Amino acid sequence: MKKTTVILFIVFGLNSILAQIEKSIHELNSLENLLTKEVKEILDTNLTNKKVVFLGESGHHVGSDFLAKTEFVKYLVLEKAYKDIAFEADFFGLYFDHNKMNLYSFWSQSVQCKNLFEFLNEHNVTIWGFDNQMGSGYTWNNFTIKLTEFLKENAININENFIDLTENYIKNRRKANKVLGKSKLGKLVSDVDELLENDKVKKDKLWTQFLISYKSDILINSTHKSSKKGIPIRDSQMASNLDFLIKTMPEKKFIVWLANAHMAKYKYDFMRGETMGGQFVELNPDISYHIAISSINMPYRKHKWIEKSRNDKKNLLHFLPSTEKNYFVDSKKIINENPEYSEMKYEGMFNLANNKTNWFRHFDSLVFISKGERVKYPKQDTVANTAIN
Repeated sequence: MKKTTVILFIVFGLNSILAQIEKSIHELNSLENLLTKEVKEILDTNLTNKKVVFLGESGHHVGSDFLAKTEFVKYLVLEKAYKDIAFEADFFGLYFDHNKMNLYSFWSQSVQCKNLFEFLNEHNVTIWGFDNQMGSGYTWNNFTIKLTEFLKENAININENFIDLTENYIKNRRKANKVLGKSKLGKLVSDVDELLENDKVKKDKLWTQFLISYKSDILINSTHKSSKKGIPIRDSQMASNLDFLIKTMPEKKFIVWLANAHMAKYKYDFMRGETMGGQFVELNPDISYHIAISSINMPYRKHKWIEKSRNDKKNLLHFLPSTEKNYFVDSKKIINENPEYSEMKYEGMFNLANNKTNWFRHFDSLVFISKGERVKYPKQDTVANTAIN
């Protein structure tokens, strides 16, 4: 009799928890008008005193994620007074030139982001970047010029080959090892380190940040590229660059547009180092809210696989009432009311390096878009730039 009672208690206990989780899952509207009044009220509460809102995407090739993120951007700008947006894009270039053309083309030129940039322009939202990858057109044309001007204005002497090496590097980042060679790249890193020890450089916080970011880009494209140490170097520098923007502009509230993989709130081993999001949270506790987005029914996913995943109790799709509608999952509420769920691991499709993890802990909310689509361009022959996820 006691055994039966224990079993019944466990069953009813689990059903009670599942019922609570169901209350944290909210149906959304169609993509054209995604956020419901109910979800906005949840966000209103969760965004109290939040200076930064991270908007993630499952992949840079998923156009439907961009459409969903655009709806969140509209809400944040129009109803929550966020007037600045920082992209996973060139920190240096976008600091001086807030032009969408300094972003990767899967955003700047895609059909799904056309409305986003029209909206940002109409409402005077400033575009920034926090990525250490110096691949924008502005940086290509201006980094060496601005660096030279800074050195001359401050009468800072440096190795005579430094500027030439820098120009050669900026023009050949992706093939730096082949064009410059290991010895010259090592010298370039050494010269940047020497500059960072200069008292005049130390007094200039902006150029100190630029040079630190520049050094990390050299490391990624040279000595550490083949050893796969580039991921933690990049994430660490992105966290530092975003932290710099936030702290040097304390009056601003930022929307942060990036991949889900970079914005997870806690470190995880399979990312080969701490994530950008995790490091940013350590630097800035309690000022950010993290929204991860993923599309379910993509052209490359078979319907049978989706149904199998939904029937799997170890899969996030199992919690959804349907895979044919859009949903908002209030992860923050789930783990606040049921702390044990912060450690429970499930299969998911938010595209981290390991798709089985404790999603409720990594992200404050999870957004599922039912009908997914690939990124599209006005002309089919447009080739998107590539980026490390």
